[in-house]
Amino acid sequence: MKIDTDEITKNEDHVGEKVWICHYLQPDIDKKPLRSVPPTRVIIRSNDELPCNKTVYYSAVHFSPLGAKGQALARVISPVDNTGFRSRSGNSLCVYTTEAECVASWNAQLSEVMARLKEKEQSAAKEWREKRFVLRDMRKCAIRL
Repeated sequence: MKIDTDEITKNEDHVGEKVWICHYLQPDIDKKPLRSVPPTRVIIRSNDELPCNKTVYYSAVHFSPLGAKGQALARVISPVDNTGFRSRSGNSLCVYTTEAECVASWNAQLSEVMARLKEKEQSAAKEWREKRFVLRDMRKCAIRL
């Protein structure tokens, strides 16, 4: 079941819960993704447990991946990315209770970007084809002179 990320970030009621997260965000195909978090099992932790050198904005909690033995790792994953500005938070992670739902969401996010890439590829191919035809026609005109 998908969990509303805003519900998690606004209060600490979910601290200690183990959930699955994922997020792939690439609004500009010509640039690298803004965020790429493959399906990961995490524990929800309070920001009171953050190391001194870490800060998580727009949220009262953060995520820590779980190790092979189920212990929380030191890595900190923010529930929102850094595309926000002042009072507007960035894009939220997708949070799920089961691995299967998270993997399905991850695959859907990747499929969306792949579809946009295919569209761009076809558009570029059409553009180059048209340029080639223009040059071919120009060559034919030069031969007649």
